[in-house]
Amino acid sequence: MAVISSGKKKPSDEKINISQIDLLFYRTPLVEPLAKSLDKKLKQAGLSDDPRIYASRLFFFLILGIIIGVMLLFPGFIFLREFELTKLSKFAVGGIMFILFGVIIPVVTYLVLISNVSQKVESRRIGVEAETPAFSALFLVFLRSGLSPRLLFENLSKTKAFNYMNSIAKYIVKRINFLGESVEKAIDESTKIVPSKLYNDLMVTYITAIRTGAPVFETMQSKIKDILKNMELQASKAADNLSGVGEGYVTWLASGFISFFLILILEAVFPQLHVLPIGILGAFAVLGIPIVNILFVWVVDQTQYKFPEKQLRADKIFLMLFPVGIILGIILMIVLEPIIAKITHQIPVAPKYMLLGLFTLSGNLNYIPATVIGLTIGLILSLIPPYIIVKRELNEGSGYDIYVARFLRAIGEGSRAGLSPEAVIKNLKDSKELGKLQNILRRVYAYINLGIPIKDAFRKASDIIIDFSTKIAFTSLADMIEIGSLTPESVETLADQLDAQIRIRREYYAKIKILLYMPYIGSILALIATIILSSAIISLLSSSSFITSYGPLAAAQVLVPKAVYIASLSSVFNAYTAGLLVGKLASGRIANGYLHAIILLIITMILVLLTLSIKFSFTSPVAPTL
Repeated sequence: MAVISSGKKKPSDEKINISQIDLLFYRTPLVEPLAKSLDKKLKQAGLSDDPRIYASRLFFFLILGIIIGVMLLFPGFIFLREFELTKLSKFAVGGIMFILFGVIIPVVTYLVLISNVSQKVESRRIGVEAETPAFSALFLVFLRSGLSPRLLFENLSKTKAFNYMNSIAKYIVKRINFLGESVEKAIDESTKIVPSKLYNDLMVTYITAIRTGAPVFETMQSKIKDILKNMELQASKAADNLSGVGEGYVTWLASGFISFFLILILEAVFPQLHVLPIGILGAFAVLGIPIVNILFVWVVDQTQYKFPEKQLRADKIFLMLFPVGIILGIILMIVLEPIIAKITHQIPVAPKYMLLGLFTLSGNLNYIPATVIGLTIGLILSLIPPYIIVKRELNEGSGYDIYVARFLRAIGEGSRAGLSPEAVIKNLKDSKELGKLQNILRRVYAYINLGIPIKDAFRKASDIIIDFSTKIAFTSLADMIEIGSLTPESVETLADQLDAQIRIRREYYAKIKILLYMPYIGSILALIATIILSSAIISLLSSSSFITSYGPLAAAQVLVPKAVYIASLSSVFNAYTAGLLVGKLASGRIANGYLHAIILLIITMILVLLTLSIKFSFTSPVAPTL
């Protein structure tokens, strides 16, 4: 039986493009187990793809990834064999890199193809669970009025207030109309393709009440209260888990980060240790440590209690400007080098050597000031435009949730008193009790004066709103007016549900707000410890020239400045990504971390430059006496 699509019908859906690659393994038994495991996920993601076609496509790219991986493993083992014969570190670096990519490519290929479906399932789950309280309020209104839930789903399938519930309602209506199923049977089938536990529990309770003859309205009213308690419990649990992630990040900075740089410095001081070639350690320091921060961002994203968020324009600008910031930083590095050299009375480093030192991680102490200042300024300049845009977007589109329940109750009271929504809005648009929401109401009133119907005025005014609950409230009012279900009871029930959801969200963010300071404290303490260690070793080597002129420590005079240069570069990129983590950890948005990234970059630049000015004395100022 063909799967009934639960999404909106698009022109592209009518023409299905299937390539020969998709059909290459379609009829082979190799993809059968994979197709079975993908079938449920594809339905939960709201995709109408044939699971065998998707499995065939995935299997093809997986085999291709394995072939490429095996091709990379061969030169990797050859390079390692050359390293055993010659003991040259360049062969070790090349061999490890080839083997690493050879192992990673097949795994990444599989994860990328699977994660595409998993992300859509997760996105749908978040959206459905966020819309469930408002949906349950309307469901309760229909039950109280004695209307059939079928009418509710038919109306919901035409509304624009709900994005995810709208698609589920269409799925249920199609099963009723085309398969002849009862409302209860269609609802039961919908629970199999909806990945939300809250929605499934709500619908299973309704079906059970119908089939057992229990009082439906009272049962559903009690269940909706349980759903809100469950949401509150989930939010509290997510806040506790986020605290654990924040503590884990501080632990990583206090132990793993510092320990790694200790190994890097020790490898430079005692190259005979042969822990790893300093080039590999440097590559991990500059690339791997910021990637660890990105990994923590991903862990936070998986742990936090999520609410549907409108994608901000600033996020796209941030991604576009990041490479621009790197290029600008490199240009500034070259431009600033002669100026800084003149100020510090040093011989300026030629641009080609500055670039060579940056890309091969072979710079020394003289390279650090221009490199750190240039990259810091370049990255800051790339962060300023998205920060300004996100601040403007959030100021314009958020901050309405605390007033929306009061506004809905005013609409309900006005409706009970016989006032039209237009009259209520006219009275409320200058009410100081509604705070920032007055701006939206004035916009609605202006649209009404221009002759636009009030339902369209609500929808047009909600276009700039980012706050999910407020947007749902305005679009729900528009839908209620359009289908003729705007009653005091329906509006007040919606207000109660949204008010409870807003309260849960407010308490959740109040709990995690303290996590804002954890990355700051961890990053600064780790950086200070690294700087003190680096400065002490540099001072020791410079004050003990006789000891380091010969023997095992002679190479340290070259390798230690190189290690400090690598540590300085890594600290800049670590500060950049740590700032993004602060925003994600404390507010759920990476965009809120742009300002924190700028602050951490400035702090890091100052502390790194102190490395060159702090000198420790290891000689006694008093001459020894017998």
